Amino acid sequence: MRTRTLTIGLVVLVVGIALAAIGGYNLKNSSTTITSFTQPTAGEYVSAELVLNNSVVVVRSPAAVGGLVPAQEVGEVSSTNIGSYAVSYNSTAASSETYIGLRGDFNYIAFSPAQPTTKIVVTGTLLGTITSGLLVLSGIVCAIAGIIVTILGAVRKNPAKKANTEDEYYARRDGAPAASS
Repeated sequence: MRTRTLTIGLVVLVVGIALAAIGGYNLKNSSTTITSFTQPTAGEYVSAELVLNNSVVVVRSPAAVGGLVPAQEVGEVSSTNIGSYAVSYNSTAASSETYIGLRGDFNYIAFSPAQPTTKIVVTGTLLGTITSGLLVLSGIVCAIAGIIVTILGAVRKNPAKKANTEDEYYARRDGAPAASS
């Protein structure tokens, strides 16, 4: 009984670690981070092109004058009309703008006297990100449960074996009820 509990705990622990690793790998490989910008003209900074397919984009430390603009309209944008071309973000929190479900090609444009400190993080699809996150979470839960069950299996004592008399042994073997003492 003790070794079975110990084995089950170790299996659950290994499965948990594997789930968390797969989810973390998927999260890491499905996201892209952009921190540098090119400067086509003085005071204008443009990110690399973002090819989005129902993606989530988080812009940390957004520029005071800037925004996410469809790639085909980059040449028409200036510091005075960027509000007309920039895509609206879905939410803001802690000096970040979040765009959800974007499709198409986009660039982030910032108008600033110096290189912006803006950081753009693009994740895969919202469903893929949620799925990977749930894999990590379930992996962590399984790993914790595996650790607990493994410890219980290691600490737990084997149940004491009941001593059988010779008469009880032969009675059970032959299918007859054991004689009471």
